[in-house]
Amino acid sequence: MASAAVQGSRLEVEESIPLRVMVQLLVFIGIGAADAATGTTNSLWAIPLSAIGAGWGWYARHQRNLVVKFLIAITMIAMLVLFLRDLLTLQDETRSLLARLLIQLQVLHSFDLPRRKDLGYSVTIGMILLALAATQSQTMGFAVWLVVFLVVALPVLILDQRSRLGILTRHFQPQKLGLSPAPMLGLLAVVLVLGLGIFLFLPRLPGLQLQDFPVSVNVSVQRQVPAGGIITRPNTPNTPTGVDPSGTGGTVTPGGETEANSLPPLFAEEIDTSGSGSQNLDPQLVMRVRSQAALFWRVLAYDEYTGKGWRISRNDKDKGHIRTFRRAPWNYEFLLADGRFQVDSAALRQVIQTYTITSRDFPNLIPAASIPFRLFFPSEEIDVDLEGGIRSPGPLPESLTYTVVSAVPIRDEAVLRMLPATYPRFVRNHYLAVPEAIAPMLKQRAEEYFAAARDAQGRPIDLSTPYLKANYLTSIIKQNFKLDTRDSDGSDLVSQFLANGGGRESNFVTTLALMLRSVGIPTRFATGFAPGNFNPFTGLYEVYNSDTISLVEVFFPRRGWLAFDPVPGRPVAPPSIEQNRTFSALEAFWQWVRGLLPQPIGDALAAFFQAIARAVVGIVTWLIVTLSELGWAGVVYGIIGLFGLGLAGWGLWQLGLSWRRYRRLQRLDPVQRVYQQTLSWLEEQGIPKQPWQTPEEFLAMAGGRLPPSKQDILRQIVQAYQDWRYGGRQRLVTELRQWLKSLKSPFQSSQE
Repeated sequence: MASAAVQGSRLEVEESIPLRVMVQLLVFIGIGAADAATGTTNSLWAIPLSAIGAGWGWYARHQRNLVVKFLIAITMIAMLVLFLRDLLTLQDETRSLLARLLIQLQVLHSFDLPRRKDLGYSVTIGMILLALAATQSQTMGFAVWLVVFLVVALPVLILDQRSRLGILTRHFQPQKLGLSPAPMLGLLAVVLVLGLGIFLFLPRLPGLQLQDFPVSVNVSVQRQVPAGGIITRPNTPNTPTGVDPSGTGGTVTPGGETEANSLPPLFAEEIDTSGSGSQNLDPQLVMRVRSQAALFWRVLAYDEYTGKGWRISRNDKDKGHIRTFRRAPWNYEFLLADGRFQVDSAALRQVIQTYTITSRDFPNLIPAASIPFRLFFPSEEIDVDLEGGIRSPGPLPESLTYTVVSAVPIRDEAVLRMLPATYPRFVRNHYLAVPEAIAPMLKQRAEEYFAAARDAQGRPIDLSTPYLKANYLTSIIKQNFKLDTRDSDGSDLVSQFLANGGGRESNFVTTLALMLRSVGIPTRFATGFAPGNFNPFTGLYEVYNSDTISLVEVFFPRRGWLAFDPVPGRPVAPPSIEQNRTFSALEAFWQWVRGLLPQPIGDALAAFFQAIARAVVGIVTWLIVTLSELGWAGVVYGIIGLFGLGLAGWGLWQLGLSWRRYRRLQRLDPVQRVYQQTLSWLEEQGIPKQPWQTPEEFLAMAGGRLPPSKQDILRQIVQAYQDWRYGGRQRLVTELRQWLKSLKSPFQSSQE
């Protein structure tokens, strides 16, 4: 009895060297991916140490290893205490803390790996590390780690299955293990395609319940400028800290700097849009954004036109123009006064954005969409101006990550067309001013455009409300003026724009803003970034310095500020939120694919898919309306219909499987076909053939469960298969089919 117990314990020990080696490779890949995703090398020490531990685990696999297990347990407790301490003090991002703990536990665990399930724990840790790396990675570099992990994981699954079946694999021989290159590459391709498909079709639901969002907790942005100050250039080793020596706030430009800025001069307290400073920038990635929708990443807004550009007229902390918010003491959350008292809550949708700064000279301005009301940012305090611009106490460092939760207005044209021209006093006081020298000319030009407004049939266009006027003027300026990159000749920008029939992009925006003001519609000049290029493989919007744009923001009662874009080549309404953005990643991927196709093919495919979508939506809508009119009977009919559809789908699936089996059998030799049909029928009777069994071993096992007459028939079929498989001898097909028919005739097993 004792010897049997000892033998059982020995059988539990994993003796396969290839399986152990491949498992360690998976762990190494997980460690490497975790470091690569964070851009560090803090965990590379774990790879050689884990390899040493795996060597010891192999050496001591038959020993009780009590001393090592005791030391492992004590050290694991110590690592857990350190993890909890760091978690409470937030010395690093929580995902990085978890990855570090898992790596430490894996190194300790590698010194005691006697059984297969212990190797399974290592595989699990490797998968978790890879998943953590996936949540932190923002580039296509992670795809390399993922593919390498899959290449190693597939042989691990095969070796693990062989071990479970009791087949000892001492040497790694791919051909004998069924790991030939062609099938493995095919399987890898199938896994990748399925994974990408699931990623694309995965719904992006807006109702996230998370309360803590990604933020660089290992970074602390300290106060370097007075409240409300704007750093337009980065600090360099040859310059001071960038603090405005006057101490009054405003724009800060460190003296003596020779390094060129990578951003156009659109982010300052006062901007001059008449020169060429925004031209000929070297392309540079400035940030990556993860968002549920493609939006305008807003930075600053300006209310006063200077003739050469725009300025923020209310930028004095002492006069209450700048509000300073302090974060919650227990996390990195700022609760901002979002101004939603001006906007109906039903007209807003919540959108969560996570930004990662990739530029070394980003100012202390925090991009955010529309109306930010929650900010997760690594500083003690932040400043917000009266135009909704968010300012950090210091420059935004490279690799900084922060999250914004914004309320984004919905552009419901049916409602916007009905809104009257009634505005609060603070809006009338600050957003209707036009220089006296150009106000009459702009108003006259706008009224001429309105008077000449006709539709395709020559009928006057309704321009009775502010939204209709704003939309029409945006289209007119977009159609009647051309882009021109020449510098200003010193005259007023708007006058020069109208006289020359065009100008720079910012001149289009300025002209529309002032023309709308001249007819009593409040506007302001907003700057920020276009959505950027969507990467369908990372799910991130990649924003470059060339994506810097300016827009006109128009105020509407109970709807807040909505943007209009008069620049040719861009849509009148910039990207905004829609009612349903559940499959935004799939939509963006389709737009990316469509951009690769010739325009006629892309348009044809788009029309085809839209027709299908309209048909499906129409049918579903008709069914819902019809059933709802029937009351409770409609509910019953709906349940019966869904059950019927499910049953029909299951039947079609089974029919497809049967057809697939039939086609596969038809390609086999007649002898092999009958043999496979025999095995399938016996499996249905509860007598399956195991993979490791030879035909003779299966015959010996199955024969005991069949009557004598059936045993003889099965023996003849198996013998015919062996003669064909190993001797090349054929049997008459009719004879084989007769045997199979006799075998399938009704019988009772010997056990019954």
